[in-house]
Amino acid sequence: MSGFDAALASCAVADRSSLSRLVATGPDLLGLLHRLSTGDVKDLRPGEGRETVVTNAKGRIVERLFVHNLGDDGVLLVAGPEGAQRVQAHLHKFTFAENTGLSDVTAATFAFALLGPRWAAAARAVGIPELGPYGSAACTIAGTRVHATRTNGFDANGVLVIGPRDGAGCVRDALVDAAAALGGGAIEADALEAWRILSGLPAPGHELTEDHNPLEAGLRDAVSFTKGCYVGQEVVARLNTYGKVSRVLARLELEPGAPVPAPGAAVLHAGNTVGVVTSAILPPGQLRPVALAYVKSRELTAGVTELAVDDGGTIRSARLVLS
Repeated sequence: MSGFDAALASCAVADRSSLSRLVATGPDLLGLLHRLSTGDVKDLRPGEGRETVVTNAKGRIVERLFVHNLGDDGVLLVAGPEGAQRVQAHLHKFTFAENTGLSDVTAATFAFALLGPRWAAAARAVGIPELGPYGSAACTIAGTRVHATRTNGFDANGVLVIGPRDGAGCVRDALVDAAAALGGGAIEADALEAWRILSGLPAPGHELTEDHNPLEAGLRDAVSFTKGCYVGQEVVARLNTYGKVSRVLARLELEPGAPVPAPGAAVLHAGNTVGVVTSAILPPGQLRPVALAYVKSRELTAGVTELAVDDGGTIRSARLVLS
């Protein structure tokens, strides 16, 4: 079974070491992050975690973070590829006397994700305890002490295993063996990207940018509407209260044999531009390219499903996939 098929039908192991990983050992990180992001994170207890979005004053996305309280090992922040510098720079602007002890541990660690419908069975097989969404626990895999966090790096449907880089090979082998016992295996980067797009999951640098806000990106679960003030809170709250989210992330399926559209390609309805492609790929073994795009909300509420993509002047038919 290919890695792509494994992710769809069983369990796949993805190398997610490109994700940024930061650890805070100071006492003030959660309080600071609580004031700068959408999630209610200040009272996370050891073993608990939460998704949150660092926003700018306009309520736009600076970085989506998975926050995990590791207890005595500090607070782990998982950000997008090359996101550590953005996070550190943004937090630094708002840091006064806070002691965060924040450091970038990306280069010193590995990160492997178990994902797909049978990820939980594979996790149990290597000794990872049951975790609540975004929860975490320390455990030992292949003789290496690691932290397991309930996320695949996109959402909570999987587990991310993080440990010292010198243990990467042994831990990866153990995870792949566990997945293989369930009919799965390793997944390569291109296949992982196809799985992500098919699953409708936004990613940094594509859908999660300062051009968009968390509600447009489908990150409502990362937003607390009761926690009080944070940078950008008034804008996000107003969008929610008055139903002013003008565009939403949608999944498109193009006509068979069509070229893969480039990011930035216009999405059309009745000859009018109603959106823009942010990610696209031809999944392994399939004929139809798939894409993620921001589409005007009114098109979805009007029940429109037949769209088109402007592929460099050639109009290709596309279907809105509702899930």
